[in-house]
Amino acid sequence: MPLLSAPMLIIGADDDVRPRLDLGEKIRELCEALLQDDGVQSARDRIEQFLQNPDATRSYAKLANLNDSLHQKQMQGEEITEAEGREFETLREEVMSNPAVQDFAEARGTLQEIENVIMTYVSKTFETGRVPTERDLAPRGGSCGTGCGCH
Repeated sequence: MPLLSAPMLIIGADDDVRPRLDLGEKIRELCEALLQDDGVQSARDRIEQFLQNPDATRSYAKLANLNDSLHQKQMQGEEITEAEGREFETLREEVMSNPAVQDFAEARGTLQEIENVIMTYVSKTFETGRVPTERDLAPRGGSCGTGCGCH
């Protein structure tokens, strides 16, 4: 059986009806641009430093596990006791006071924010049928007053 090359993203099930659209190269260009971005690289480096810190990762995992456990309990209709709530808050304060965990959380937030921006642009492109403008991406709802020109 021959080895397959890296899969390409192909849109269009029937080549006779719809043209094939190969987005693989453009996606790779976006990924390369992201990896070359100083902010992305800095966030990745900070996450890597966190992952190399066994004390920080262990305490963060303990907090995440307790959070999951309490969330499951709540989803099953059980009440979280006052003692469990205090235990969680005490552990959360302790873990989040660790500079390595704080740096990790900030770096992870940075990467999630970038991912959200990309997804917003892609979604708006599908929605509008064109490259979105800043106005397309501005939050809707609410008002900043009359005469502001934003709506």
